[in-house]
This record gives sequence, structure tokens and C-alpha cells, in this order.
Amino acid sequence: MKIGMYGGIDNGPVHDLSIDYIAIDNGLTFLNRQHISPLIAIGDFDSLEDQNLLINTNIIRYPSHKDETDTALAIKWAIDHGYDEIDLYGVIGDRMDHYMAVLALLEKYAYMSIILYDRHNKIQVLTSGKYHLSAKEYTYFSVFAFNQSVITLKNCEYPLTDYLLKRTDSICVSNRCKDELILHTSDTVLLIQAS
Repeated sequence: MKIGMYGGIDNGPVHDLSIDYIAIDNGLTFLNRQHISPLIAIGDFDSLEDQNLLINTNIIRYPSHKDETDTALAIKWAIDHGYDEIDLYGVIGDRMDHYMAVLALLEKYAYMSIILYDRHNKIQVLTSGKYHLSAKEYTYFSVFAFNQSVITLKNCEYPLTDYLLKRTDSICVSNRCKDELILHTSDTVLLIQAS
């Protein structure tokens, strides 16, 4: 079951209007601008620009001093309610510490399908397996290993066959393919597609 989430940074319009959304703190502002009423709003709402948006919205309010980020709490809520696919917006911005926290959540929940979107990027974790990925919307792709992984890349400008990709390896940055990328990985990797 799939749900969308929108965090506190304006990362542009959502891609899928057919699913429900969770507003994460000031993400309520950006969903409201797109005329999307969230299923629920989660957070401490310390950065919410217009507190009136909370009126007639189903909310779970947390204290601002807590051990988990609002995004982590929203993902937990989604898991507890049976969702296993998440489109996540509004979490890529100027605060690299927050972005790194989101990447840590992607690694933690690698067994789920969580995709980060902003205006120029699509970021997701791929577990071991073979993937056929559309490259029509994005010009570049990059692959990074969480630990190390044997990867094969086909139908791209810089193909690889059974290459041992280490965590510190940058060989898979800024590759290109025209239509469909074939990627085989023996372990969990981070895939970034960029326009």
C-alpha cells in the first residue's frame, strides 16, 4: 500500500495525485498550495508558517524536544498503518544534517520502497536483485554502496560487469542511459537519478 509524505521544504509538485498524503510539519503548507488535504499531519509544527492550517486537520502533535525527527515519526506511523511504499517530498534542502538523517532512514527501512523527490532528483535504496529502471525522466544516474556490492550496469554510457562497488567508491557517479537501465546488485545500494 502506497502513501505520500511532504516535509518542510518546498520541493515542487507531487508526482502522484491518486494517493493519500501525510503532512510533516510545514509540509502542510506545501500540500495546501497544491490543494491536497492530508490524511494526517504529523510533527511538532514549530516551523508551520500558518497555524490556521491545523484547523479541521487530523494531527498528531509531538513536542519539539524529542529523540526522533518528524520524518522518522511519520514513517513509523505509515508502517504501523500498513503502508510499505512511500513517496517522500520536502526533505531535500539546505540543511545537510537533516538530509543525512533522511538517508539514514532510507538505509534503515531498505526493505520498504521509499523514494525521495525534489525538482531535480529521484533517490531510492535498492536491495539485492535485478532491476529494470526507466531513465526517460532523468538524464543522469549514480550508484553508491552502503557496504560493498557486486554490481552490473547495462544499457548505459559506462557499463560495468560484476564490479565490486565499495562504500568509498565514486566510479558510478554521473552515468547516463537512454531508455531503460538494467542494474544488478548483490547488496543494498543507493540510486540517485538526476535531471
